[in-house]
Formats: sequence, C-alpha cells, structure tokens
Amino acid sequence: MRLLAIMCVLVVGCYRDAKPPPPPPAEPHPPLENRPTVDNGPRRDSKLYALDEALADVFSGPLEHIGSGPWFGLFRINVCAYRNERVIVVNIYCTVREMKAFSIVVFSRTRGRVVIYAEADAPISTLAKADYFTFKAESEPVSDKVAPLSLAWTQAELSAWDEKRYHSWIPACYGGVELRKPQGGCLQALASHADAWKQRNQPFLDEPPEDWYRVIREMRARAPQDAKPVRP
Repeated sequence: MRLLAIMCVLVVGCYRDAKPPPPPPAEPHPPLENRPTVDNGPRRDSKLYALDEALADVFSGPLEHIGSGPWFGLFRINVCAYRNERVIVVNIYCTVREMKAFSIVVFSRTRGRVVIYAEADAPISTLAKADYFTFKAESEPVSDKVAPLSLAWTQAELSAWDEKRYHSWIPACYGGVELRKPQGGCLQALASHADAWKQRNQPFLDEPPEDWYRVIREMRARAPQDAKPVRP
C-alpha cells in the first residue's frame, strides 16, 4: 500500500510541470437547414402540424430577420420573414401602421406549414380572441410535390417557393370561424384526419394560449423597423 502511495506521488510529480495536451479542433457548424432539431416543444402526436406546436417552434430560439418584400397573392402590402434554427415565420401584414387583420405562416422542414389568421373591427394587438369576427387556421403536411424547404433561403426565394407550393394543390386541414360562422374539415387525401385535427386544434381556436398573443406583440414590435413601404 505504501509503495502504491509513493508511486502515485511520483506520477503526480512527473506530470506537475507537463503542459496539458492541446484542445481538439472545433467541429465546423453544419449548414443551417441540416442542424439537428432539439425537441423541447409539445408532444407531436399527429401527422399534421398542430397550431401550438408551430408557435412553440417560433419561440424555440431567437428570430433572425431574413428580409421583407412582396408575397404571392398579397397586393400592395409587403411581408416580413424571420427564421430560427427550427422554422421560418412570415408576418403577412408587416406594416408600420397596424391593420385590423393579423396573420402568420410558419414553415417547418419536417412538420409542414401552419397559417393562423385573425380579423376584427380594431387592431388585433389591442383585442382578445372574443373580439375577433374571424379566427381560423390551416395545417398542411410536407409534400414531395415541391422541393424541400430551406431555412437558408432569402425572403424572395421563400416567396417564389410558396407560389409553387400554392399551385401544387397540397391537401390541408382547416378550422375556426369566418365572419363568426364555423368552418372546418380536411381536403382530398387528408379527409380521414378531420376529426383528429379538430380535436387537436379546437382548444387553441376556442381559447388561444399566451403564445398567440405573444407572437402578435413581438411581430408588431418588429414591424415598424422591418417593414418596407407600401407598394403602389
């Protein structure tokens, strides 16, 4: 035992003045769209992107402004697009002066696309859901009818891709109220998912969580700085 102790002392003494080995070289970061996703959000138990899942992804990391500009199907008004390491989110009505409608589109490479839209008689950020006359949403899965989404795209590239997606007629599920009239269902190949989609998302549409009001506040706070002038 004493011999072992002496050997330990000698070994420590031999290494006391030795320089530590150099650290291993840092691994390069993978491309933005290929970085692994750490899922800290709600349980993903459906084929279709749920509304609360989409908002959880929006708030999963800081949002970087990609750019602002035209959007297919939207006249005179420009959008503002942002990304983090999980999704791209588009503020559809990105204007200096707030409108009476608010909508976001969330794009995920693995989960698909979610659109949430609200409209009322006053600026949306000043109201609660009970004051909306329209509050509806749509979920669309990833489809091989269009090229895979890239988180590295510019706003213009994203807009061009979304126009192609629109013309591809990808089936979707939707629900909510429009002009206070209930609507809902799933189209084409997703028809059998109607009940599951409604069960999963109706609580959000009936009583949206704090994340909904938070995304309105944050998009509105950024809009005056990121918005482009209204197009003629």
